[in-house]
Amino acid sequence: MSKNLYIIRHAKAEQSFSKRDFDRILIDKGIERAQRISHQLSLHMQADATTLCISSSADRAYQTAEIFIKAIKYPQIALIKEDQLYEATYLDILTLINQVPAHINTLFIFGHNPGLSDFIEYVSNESVPLSTSQVVHLVLDDGFDFNTLTSNSATLLNTIV
Repeated sequence: MSKNLYIIRHAKAEQSFSKRDFDRILIDKGIERAQRISHQLSLHMQADATTLCISSSADRAYQTAEIFIKAIKYPQIALIKEDQLYEATYLDILTLINQVPAHINTLFIFGHNPGLSDFIEYVSNESVPLSTSQVVHLVLDDGFDFNTLTSNSATLLNTIV
């Protein structure tokens, strides 16, 4: 069975004039866009026992993840908050993904740029400057698992914007 990897950049958030960047929350426009895109995604996939969702612990990424997991019927209690995804480089993201158990077939990563865009380019050799709430669907090449994912070992299947 092929392994599916969904990379999602957080939705549009407030400016950070009065609070730490980490604490920024989504604005209405960002929430509406995330709801629309997550609904489009839900028409093509629903979570099952082999799905894992991991989000940056930053407020805006976690709020985005909550919107998406509701749409794909992934249990909120199973959503993993990962501090390592905040300000992560592509290698930080790869290190995290390489720790995903073998029984997982579908993985969602909710995080930030530029790390996510750099990661997509590293594993698929495709340049995708992610916009807010954008979803990139990658399929791991034959013979690769999440724990063996490396450069040029995934194919960009599609994006939802």
